[in-house]
Amino acid sequence: MYGCMVSRRHNPSALKYFSKLTDREHAIFEAGISLGTIFHQLVGMPVNLGKKEELERALSNAFCTQPFRVETEIKINVEKIARGLIEPYNYGVIAPESLDVKVIVEYGDVRVKARLRWIDELGYPLMYIEDVT
Repeated sequence: MYGCMVSRRHNPSALKYFSKLTDREHAIFEAGISLGTIFHQLVGMPVNLGKKEELERALSNAFCTQPFRVETEIKINVEKIARGLIEPYNYGVIAPESLDVKVIVEYGDVRVKARLRWIDELGYPLMYIEDVT
């Protein structure tokens, strides 16, 4: 996972828009925003398999810049991309089933670990909360 710079709360001028949320609710909200953003930005992105790790690091660091993100880890499942590999160019595109994402968000004193990954039994890229502390 890649560490991020994090502020603990919105600045005072923005807080009025979130006054109905507890810190717990706000942290969960921010985790959902993060996973949705990552998913919708990455599906369809071309991936050169020879540079996969480099791309994972760059993407993890880029999405770490969103507010309240503490850690972000984006992994791309090569086997899921290799099925749609475009030869002889050695690249494919990110599909929903090729993403495995972990995000940790902190808001106030609450920490949320959220996940996005393909669940075979559901046939769906599920976004869910792994832990709230």
